[in-house]
Amino acid sequence: RIVIPAIFLDAPVLPVGYRDIEVNGQVYHQWRVPAEFAAGWQDTSALLGVPGNTVLNGHHNAYGMVFENLVELRVGDQIQVFAGEWEYRYEVAVKMLLPERYQTLEARMENARWLEQSTDERLTLVTCWPAESNTHRVIIVALPVGAPVHHPADAAGQ
Repeated sequence: RIVIPAIFLDAPVLPVGYRDIEVNGQVYHQWRVPAEFAAGWQDTSALLGVPGNTVLNGHHNAYGMVFENLVELRVGDQIQVFAGEWEYRYEVAVKMLLPERYQTLEARMENARWLEQSTDERLTLVTCWPAESNTHRVIIVALPVGAPVHHPADAAGQ
């Protein structure tokens, strides 16, 4: 699950894949987004806690609007992502609002580079913006803060 206190978000995270689309004879990946109140972990992106780019996407104006307030995040805001008994903590390092609709394919592919693998450990969140037109992408890049925290389940299995 993902927790972002600054925007009062506490939501599940579901794995999502992509579909191939063809544009001018070239095939590109288009990531699916959960059609419910959940962030989607792009299943070819990095696992938590290892070098690489862990990418989460979500809708901001439909299907539960999990990332409705993502645009409100600021550099320095905290993000927690939980996987099993482990909590991974991140701090927002970069916030971008990138034009997407009506842009050239080259410009859109440049925006998509933020979703590619990296050699450092990072968490990238992505959604569309604004609600009325979806002309831009909100990209949040957060870097790890401290070591993962282990929260063992209690005897009741909670």
